[in-house]
Amino acid sequence: MTAVIEDIAAATANAPASGDESIDVLCVDDDRDYLALVAAHLSEHDDLSVRTETAPADALDHLDAVDCVVSDYDMPGTDGLEFLSDVRERAPTLPFVLFTGSERADIAEGFPESTWTEFLRKNSPATTMSVLAGRIRRLVHHHRTMRTAERTLTAIEATGDGVAVVTPDGDFSFVNRVFASRFGAAPDDLLGRPWRECFPDDEVERLESTALETVRDDWQWTGGTVCETDGGDTFTAQTRVAGLDDGSLVFCLTGAGEE
Repeated sequence: MTAVIEDIAAATANAPASGDESIDVLCVDDDRDYLALVAAHLSEHDDLSVRTETAPADALDHLDAVDCVVSDYDMPGTDGLEFLSDVRERAPTLPFVLFTGSERADIAEGFPESTWTEFLRKNSPATTMSVLAGRIRRLVHHHRTMRTAERTLTAIEATGDGVAVVTPDGDFSFVNRVFASRFGAAPDDLLGRPWRECFPDDEVERLESTALETVRDDWQWTGGTVCETDGGDTFTAQTRVAGLDDGSLVFCLTGAGEE
């Protein structure tokens, strides 16, 4: 499931982000002066809105209201890794940047390898703050893209249509349950297989000369098709074929009946 979400996210990752979509950042550091410095630098960016906390325990109450957490490592009574663990219990995928003066090697054993967690060492504010802003944007953009992909996948699975995504090489990279069931198979049975195996040879030739040519001209194609199961049984389906920016194809079966 995660791989499918990643594929959908990759297909939408190049979509332009909304200029009005701000990022709410929670900065946690027991050093009030440095915390104010970080907040001031990040707030210079129009898309970043910053709130601060000096106590990690108090910061936990604000996780639902922010898009990213930036935390120091050395703090009284706890450290950044313990705080990260507490954050993960409440928000498993919330973007988190461990922002510290410590060397990564000093905390390497406890630092998790995670899509949603990054390490950044405090250096000169003139250079580090711009890097920090970039890390925040990258994490949050990816997080939002993945959430959109998850909602897209949920919608695809909920529809009564059979939907499949085909790579530019012609192999299935995603197949929903409805699509697979039309061929008497499970989704995993079709993943990695050529789409051409789902149609008789003469139908493949027709689709390549009509549907795929239409898609290459940036149009969608819709028409009746004859589909074929592994056992050689055939059925008819109303089929839509559309193209994606990377050369992938989307097949959508909207109706089927035994032939």
